[in-house]
Amino acid sequence: MVAYVKRLSCLVALCVATLTVVPQLTCAETVDLPDGSKLDLSAICPVCDMKVGAGKIGPAAVVFKDGKVVNLDGPGDFFRYLLSPSKYGFNSADIKAMFVTDYGTKKFIDAKSAFYVLGSELTGGMGPEAVPFTKKEDAEKFKTEHKAKTVAPFSMVTLTDLQAGKKKMLKMKHGH
Repeated sequence: MVAYVKRLSCLVALCVATLTVVPQLTCAETVDLPDGSKLDLSAICPVCDMKVGAGKIGPAAVVFKDGKVVNLDGPGDFFRYLLSPSKYGFNSADIKAMFVTDYGTKKFIDAKSAFYVLGSELTGGMGPEAVPFTKKEDAEKFKTEHKAKTVAPFSMVTLTDLQAGKKKMLKMKHGH
């Protein structure tokens, strides 16, 4: 029993020392994109002002011809950004590549070739999400399992798909 207590106290001391002495040894701050560009996980998403690595569905990126990478918190914010070029101050013709994270594999995929599940119960920080998949059959399965509305190719996703539904307002009767 004494040996067990000694080992346990050594383990606790090692854990405490590791947490206090090595806080800078965190996960990689950048991730390689398929085209060789880097996605910065510590960047702030220009759409939602959240840290890019914080999203539960996976980050997305827009790579411009000049090498600039816009890091986005998730596919919903990716489309909100992409479909509002005047709001975010860019020219769509200057885009070289676009990537989203496949929900099933967690790997970056070409955004234009992905299939997006819209209207599912899975939402992000900004509301409804466009959940990306490489394979249409995976997207269809997710749609069924998560009571989603539809599966759409890249070209069919709209800002309307990413707006929160209007909540029904209850009217109160006066005098009661």
